[in-house]
Amino acid sequence: MKNIVTTFLVLACAVTLYSCERKEDEVAGKGGNATLKVTPQHHADNIDSCTVFLKYNAQDMPGSYDEEVKCVLENGIPVATFSGLKKGDYYVYGRGWDPDIEQVVVGGTPYKITEETTYNINVPVTEEGH
Repeated sequence: MKNIVTTFLVLACAVTLYSCERKEDEVAGKGGNATLKVTPQHHADNIDSCTVFLKYNAQDMPGSYDEEVKCVLENGIPVATFSGLKKGDYYVYGRGWDPDIEQVVVGGTPYKITEETTYNINVPVTEEGH
């Protein structure tokens, strides 16, 4: 009986340790071949004077970010480009100026990279404090 209990405990520990292990392709960050091209939008209007921030391994708004990129115009569209990313979870946050309402706009969204390809995404931003 003692051997059965010991065997069960060893198996339970092994299963627990294995299930907590993160697969390499699930760890977001640098070192992959994916690209995120981010365009901040306020009420469907592109915001060109914006900085976009990126947090690796996050699905909720974090307190700090791993990267930040200012938007530049690509074919007349403001885009912040993050390249060399791996598959995984990211949080994308934008902060900029909307000249139509003359106010700072902010906002973010979680994003999951599932393939190492190029993604074009829009990040909704709204008036600061709303």
